[in-house]
Amino acid sequence: MAEQTIKAFQAQLSRSPSSLPQLLVALDASDSASRQVVIAGRPETSDTLGLLREVNHRYQPNQIVILADGGAGQEYFTQKIEFFKDFHPIDEKATAYVCQNYACQLPTNDLALLSRLLDKASPATDHKVKQDAPKQ
Repeated sequence: MAEQTIKAFQAQLSRSPSSLPQLLVALDASDSASRQVVIAGRPETSDTLGLLREVNHRYQPNQIVILADGGAGQEYFTQKIEFFKDFHPIDEKATAYVCQNYACQLPTNDLALLSRLLDKASPATDHKVKQDAPKQ
């Protein structure tokens, strides 16, 4: 459905892309790999806040960040997505889980390693721009 909508407006997008900004957002989302980052920890602790700062200082429009604090929100998500119960702090330290394409990297509570994981598989740069073949 999304692909059909984008194709229907292809001529308009080619002539004047700035006239359809939300369609450009949808095009980017449809072409990009999404990533989920789960931070497991108590929201008020410095280690949790440090991991969240590391994740949030990058522009990643197709990234979902979830805080797994062991509270009611995590319980709700666990009812909908069973594997969410497995996200928890390791060694009593806030822990980051970086997931893409339904697979998670090994969890870490090291800021430098988290930074490398986030830079390595960046959804904002991993997608390919689709273009029609040149007309002859």
